[in-house]
Amino acid sequence: MTSRTRPLIALLATSLMLVPAPDAAAASPGPGPAAAADTGDLFTVDDAIGLVDVGNPRLSPDGEQVVYARSELDWEDNERDGRLWIVGADGENARPYTSGEGDAAPRWSPDGEWLAFLRPAGEGDDEVRQLFLLPADGGEARQLTEHVTSVGDYRWGPDGEHIYFAADDSLTDEEEERRENGYDAVFVNEGPNGQVRHRWTNLWRVAAHPDSGEARPVTEGERAVADFAVGPEGRRVAFTFRTEQHRNDANNAELAVVPGGGGEIRVLTDNDAPESDPAWSPDGETLTFMAPDRQDWRLDQGNLYAMDLESGETRQLLADFQPAIGQYRWSPDGRSILFTALDSTTSNLYRVRPESGSEPRQISRHAGTVGSADFAFTGDGGRVAYTLETPTRPGDLYVADLPSGGDGRISPTRLTRANPDVEAKSLATPEEVHWTSEDGTEIEGLLWRPPETDGGGRAAGWSSPGAFVVNIHGGPAGVFTRSFDTDVQVLAAHGYAVLQPNVRGSTGYGDAFLRGNMEDIGGGDYRDVMTGVDHMLERGVAHGDSLAVKGWSYGGILGGWTITQTDRFEAASLGAMVSDWPSEFGQGFHYDVVRWYLGGDPWSNGEFWDERSSYTHMDQVETPTILFHGEEDRIDTMGQSMNFHQALRWFDVPTRFIRFPREGHGISEPRHDRTRRIEELRWLQKWVRGQQDWTAPERPGNEDEETR
Repeated sequence: MTSRTRPLIALLATSLMLVPAPDAAAASPGPGPAAAADTGDLFTVDDAIGLVDVGNPRLSPDGEQVVYARSELDWEDNERDGRLWIVGADGENARPYTSGEGDAAPRWSPDGEWLAFLRPAGEGDDEVRQLFLLPADGGEARQLTEHVTSVGDYRWGPDGEHIYFAADDSLTDEEEERRENGYDAVFVNEGPNGQVRHRWTNLWRVAAHPDSGEARPVTEGERAVADFAVGPEGRRVAFTFRTEQHRNDANNAELAVVPGGGGEIRVLTDNDAPESDPAWSPDGETLTFMAPDRQDWRLDQGNLYAMDLESGETRQLLADFQPAIGQYRWSPDGRSILFTALDSTTSNLYRVRPESGSEPRQISRHAGTVGSADFAFTGDGGRVAYTLETPTRPGDLYVADLPSGGDGRISPTRLTRANPDVEAKSLATPEEVHWTSEDGTEIEGLLWRPPETDGGGRAAGWSSPGAFVVNIHGGPAGVFTRSFDTDVQVLAAHGYAVLQPNVRGSTGYGDAFLRGNMEDIGGGDYRDVMTGVDHMLERGVAHGDSLAVKGWSYGGILGGWTITQTDRFEAASLGAMVSDWPSEFGQGFHYDVVRWYLGGDPWSNGEFWDERSSYTHMDQVETPTILFHGEEDRIDTMGQSMNFHQALRWFDVPTRFIRFPREGHGISEPRHDRTRRIEELRWLQKWVRGQQDWTAPERPGNEDEETR
């Protein structure tokens, strides 16, 4: 879960935010021992771990070049290295642009003469992110800031004379000395602290030229600044903020404006709704922002509002628009707003003219997923760059000229081929499937079948009907989309068919569907899963004796609930779960459980909280279950998986529990990632296929390395 206040990410992080995948070669089908087989042209765990990620494209003001962030695996150091690359707008001459490891967040100056970016500076405990400047025509990057704490999000001022950035407040020398001497107790929910230690976050401004001197504060005091936008001419800065950082009170975020050089803050909202993502119209008269509602924190896909700064009058844009709005940008001429939106399983670019009252127009037609935050204009707004991934292509960069007419569509040019070896693999492609749940609700999902190999056969171990996994997404307001899913590709390469149901509560199907599991988590959503399984059995895709269920976050929660309600599954893989709602109330991230998914609290609604906790029903579980959890997870705390695991042991149900040091709600370290994927596959092979001695393949180039 990010720190954003957008409610569509409710409860727990989605399974899509997890990680790339490791490898395990398929064994021959049927019961009995099987050694690792050569997957040949099939997708492997190590293919998944080694994916190159590209993103954060930034078009030069003249539209001729795109700078972007590129991340690659460094297996030896157990991390991923980030650097900046540049490519021509025609897709030619892609090359590294900076040499520093960890370079990120590129931003062109308005005149295109400089590129700013973030780079780690200092050593050891003193290493923090600083702003650097690089001449556009080449040369050495020069450090712009020497801030005590890391520079966070930043923006160029419109005249190119200053850069504004957010950063945590620093401790005084006296406070730092006391902390080093052991006075480091955390005063929970006091000052800037929530359940863990935090600092206040404020805005700063620094002159945008080398040797500019110290940055000066734009805001000061006890507030946590989140999103911000610099207004035309740099006269004002709009920002969202909170005056506390309690983990379940993001609805306390408000919208404010401050002079660009600092001064009196004008607070624009005072309500129970979390505002986010402010942006200025180019004439400076209108401020747009996202919120679920003007007054309340509703379960909502998110709405776009426009506020007249002089009168304070606020109106909702796109009020009848059903797809889920992602990120948005004003065009430089102020005549339109470009935004991304998710419509069922695909995400595309749209444009709306806010003053005309016209309907939004979809300007891209991709059967994939346009990155919600990864698009940018040229200075004149005539060209756009963005990221796109599909079920058979990991993310790449595209550029397109924007149509001048309201009905036109773009004709994009692909700029990168970050993973050509993966594109040459035999990959699974999803089929959109639909079924009717028990109460008549129509449910959509993605069905992935094992791919064909170059030899004309199917992935090793495939038979139809055969081994089958139902994969539950995170959220609950997550969604499975037509994107490159490394988990699914690995499973499909090993002969598993996979169903990804977008159960009620998923994003991308309108607010009514999103609210479909309010005060009913584990009810209708569980029946959506099981009717989907029945539909696959009827179609002959699955076999009743070889079913498995897996999920992470909410997927782990609903997966855990599922195996307390039915014994139809031969195996379960559950990550970052919650098993007992009452005990998580004080430990985890529960605002959405209280407000929406269960309602009330463990005292006013205790019977229901207990009844919908899988831990209450552990004596009903017969499914062999493997569990995964990050030890630093603050969304769903690790004790929830430990309790589930210990209960399974108490009732003599086969189980394993793998904890990952240093990891939070997802898995980030490559070797942890490989362990998770290998051990999940080992568990499925054992309990679904009966392959007791399945052997994971060795990592290429690391033949002597242990695989467990």
